[in-house]
Amino acid sequence: MSRWRAFAIHFAISAAVFLVLLTIILSFWFPGLLFQIDGGWTGLQIIIGVDLVLGPLLTLIVFKADKPSLKFDLTCIALFQTLCLAGGVAVVYAERPVALILAYDTVYALAADEFRDFDRDPEILGQFPGSYPKFIYTELPDNYISAEIEVIRSQFFNDPLFMQTDRYRVLPDENFARVFTHSEALREILAEDVEEQLPETCLFSRFTSALTSGYVCVDSVTKKLSHFLSEEDLSTEEES
Repeated sequence: MSRWRAFAIHFAISAAVFLVLLTIILSFWFPGLLFQIDGGWTGLQIIIGVDLVLGPLLTLIVFKADKPSLKFDLTCIALFQTLCLAGGVAVVYAERPVALILAYDTVYALAADEFRDFDRDPEILGQFPGSYPKFIYTELPDNYISAEIEVIRSQFFNDPLFMQTDRYRVLPDENFARVFTHSEALREILAEDVEEQLPETCLFSRFTSALTSGYVCVDSVTKKLSHFLSEEDLSTEEES
């Protein structure tokens, strides 16, 4: 067997593993728009580097058909690649969002470790229906003044609304838009040509994650994130 054939076989096996992991990442860990705006692509680059580049490249370098230690070398490469890949997958898994929390005027994408940073147990999310990441909201008083007082209090006591798990509620099936109380006010910051590009079903909200901040549309029909605008996008539109 030639060096390049060995490389091709190793690459084909690695590509099959990669496709399985890609399906998991896109379907379960970073579904939809989250792949682009919450670190899914960054995590995927780690897996690509380890699985599709590092392993096959090492095989290409060390492979020599009549080499006495070839079997041992290939075993070490496979073990090394497996360990690195497992580490990369573990990093991506740990950073995946487990919850999308609508608190006041912002959707927060939160990983499990962010709950632990605030001494909260992410297992509480299991009480809510649906698949992960759980999309829920923080309930505030209906009275505007009372709601504003709660927002100020959360900031003053370093008790962010998105971590007040006792206020977590399931998003309503009917009149879904009622919990997006600031959607229309936020849309006023958009340039007219930008707003026209957004669908009528768009409930506009701020968006924050560990890696990204900006604005998103939450589709009132599908209840999923549909469009993302960064602060730079808005600045560009305002300047133009």
